[in-house]
Amino acid sequence: MGNVVIFGNQKGGVGKSTLAVLYACWLSDVRRQSVCLIDLDAQANSSKSLRHAPAIAEAVALFGTDLDAIVSAREQPVALVTGSRKLADVELARADVVIPAFRRNVTRLAQDFDAVVIDTPPALGLRMSAALMAAHAVACPIELEEYSIDGVADMLRTIFGVRQRYNPHLRLAAIVLNRFNPHSLRQKAAVHDLALNFREFVLPARISTRSAIPEALAAGVPVWRLPKSAAREASLEVMRVFELLQQRIESSRATMPADAQP
Repeated sequence: MGNVVIFGNQKGGVGKSTLAVLYACWLSDVRRQSVCLIDLDAQANSSKSLRHAPAIAEAVALFGTDLDAIVSAREQPVALVTGSRKLADVELARADVVIPAFRRNVTRLAQDFDAVVIDTPPALGLRMSAALMAAHAVACPIELEEYSIDGVADMLRTIFGVRQRYNPHLRLAAIVLNRFNPHSLRQKAAVHDLALNFREFVLPARISTRSAIPEALAAGVPVWRLPKSAAREASLEVMRVFELLQQRIESSRATMPADAQP
């Protein structure tokens, strides 16, 4: 176990869906793992990017009855549990019913796949809470803008609150700096502030603003498969971030106290 990773931030528009999709593809392509991506966002952007992946279930179903069987999709690069607008109805359900059901179903998926990646909605609610209670590691993408940085503290409080009360093996693996502009003095100052306040969590690598990344996902492929020279530098940055992220996930797992093991 220890293979459920969520991409989450209570601030929207920071690239969490993009990074969740790319990370799932990276685990499959580079680490040769079987991967299932769960799209909990009602906008279903991850599902659109992975439209060629086999859909093994609808995400809204994970909050209901236990899955009887998982359609085998190990021969495919990434299996998908699709998001839809129906997920918004989950927020109106009873927490004591839907959250335990979700945790059971994610545990089942984690037994069938090497890794489960969860793309979360951009707000704290039942879906975000359920994901945090089922996960082992959190990657928190941010953009270096004022409101995005303000959301980091809120996300940290949420993660540590869930860890203390409900999920002792939950860890914040990393804060991922996304869409970085190296020519912006304001963003450079923000990096300095982040380093002062959240040094232990900030990855020492960044993903710059690169048009090749959304272009690749629009084509339904990860950026390293885009046959353009502009995709090479973007691919190097993305892969460097994921290598560091994976090291932190594996390191935190190895040092977890025995009484916190799932």
